[in-house]
Amino acid sequence: MLPSSFLTSVFTLLVGIERLFHLDAMADVGFALLCGGRWPSRFTVGGWRRHLSWQAVEAFCRRTSPWHLLHDATALVSYDEHTIPRWTRKFRIAKGYVTTRNKRMRCEKLYYSYDLLRRRYLAVRATPGDMDLIDVAASLLRQTLTRGRPAYVHALFDAGAGKRDAGVRTLWDLVAAEHPRLDVTLRACRYPHRLRRWKALPSGLFRAEAEPGPYTGAPAKEIRLAETETVLHEESAAQAVRTVICRERVPGPKKDRWHPLFTTSLVTPLDVLTLFRSRQHHEQAYRVGVYDEALDAVPCGYDRRSPDPKRPRFQRGALQLVGWLVALVYNAVADVAAELGRDWEGCHLRTLRRAFINRPGMVYGTPRAVVVQWEPFGGQEALTPVIDRFNAEDHRLPWLENRRVVLALTPRRRDGPGSSRLILNN
Repeated sequence: MLPSSFLTSVFTLLVGIERLFHLDAMADVGFALLCGGRWPSRFTVGGWRRHLSWQAVEAFCRRTSPWHLLHDATALVSYDEHTIPRWTRKFRIAKGYVTTRNKRMRCEKLYYSYDLLRRRYLAVRATPGDMDLIDVAASLLRQTLTRGRPAYVHALFDAGAGKRDAGVRTLWDLVAAEHPRLDVTLRACRYPHRLRRWKALPSGLFRAEAEPGPYTGAPAKEIRLAETETVLHEESAAQAVRTVICRERVPGPKKDRWHPLFTTSLVTPLDVLTLFRSRQHHEQAYRVGVYDEALDAVPCGYDRRSPDPKRPRFQRGALQLVGWLVALVYNAVADVAAELGRDWEGCHLRTLRRAFINRPGMVYGTPRAVVVQWEPFGGQEALTPVIDRFNAEDHRLPWLENRRVVLALTPRRRDGPGSSRLILNN
């Protein structure tokens, strides 16, 4: 029953089942075959998740992390948190800041490492809601260096990693120890006393640059970049941190936007800003996880059977496992989209699900194979290389007497299924 529960947890993300209780309405034979050959039950899957140990989950995450993508390569890695709000009132769990609600509330967090050059997740770590990025930044970065073994890595952090100057110094010391394999760039917190100093910089230090507008044909935006140094708390001027200041001009009565960046990189200020703005791909991956894979519906980490609701135990097994399965499905779908060709590369999971995955078809069983045949549909020719590779790899189902899985497309007839005719009467 355990493999069935695991397979159900994977394929519910792929086909778009957002909640476990939606399994009660499932009546699809193909989905049952995917999930171990029997109808999946929300009670079975939920009970299996509640009894997961964090040691087993940690071992699974470690063995399935795609660190091979970084071996002896140049990497641009983003580290950021995804906050999952919890609405419980019975259990007094830790609070954290939730950006979508713009307030502190009960929540839990998933910290992801994301490869911006290859657009793939690398690792995840589940924590209570009172943990901040600054608390895990150094350990996540060490994990990338030791397990990924890149030739060079540029690490990008949001402002959560710079809430305390001691945390910034920890990252800078790590850069000094790993030089020249490592550079770090993080968005500096806009504390009032430092923002006043940055705004007081001479105008001659700023260099004007033009950026494309927010839409096609829009006038270019003007930004001004300057380079300075910032002395951290209780440190000397010799230990000052290189700081790139971006001033974004806003027309009208609104104030200009200031974006300060701490960096160890020696490239130009414009290149530092361009590299940091590539973090948007990481944020976009979170959006895909939330809307296409129900990332905010991952199991809770607090133990609902804790004897004291005011101090519930934290069990990150199910929380981290499903959070990592979301990342693995994201990576796998991105690989398939790249194999489909340029027209499909970069498409989101929901697009591929609508175009290829959630399609009607027939399942045929033989003593040696299970044949899955799609009904004809427009654009099915794009699947041909993917199906050929899948069939050549000889995949088998152990829970169906080790039968081989064979995928097949139905040829489209000119006036048959999958085609349409428009008749106009004069």
